[in-house]
Amino acid sequence: MQVRVRLMGVLKEAAGQSELTLDVESGADVGSVISKLLEGRELLESTLWDPVVDSYTPNALVLLNGVEVSNLQGKDTPVSDGSEMVFLSVTHGG
Repeated sequence: MQVRVRLMGVLKEAAGQSELTLDVESGADVGSVISKLLEGRELLESTLWDPVVDSYTPNALVLLNGVEVSNLQGKDTPVSDGSEMVFLSVTHGG
């Protein structure tokens, strides 16, 4: 099945593109789509993924079909064919 991915802010710059379509296995969830997105994209991975907490959450908000996934089932939220995921980078200050 296919999932449309849109990247915003520094994530777009790290990936070198703002939109792409990923082919994922039937029954995929948000976590498996993120894993597929990061395959072979080292700069995007280092920008999105925080190894200390082993999560994207400190660096981005992820929306699935317009709903932030933490309001659903987080990384375990099921994804269906034709879904759209949007990754919004989070700005940190300090």
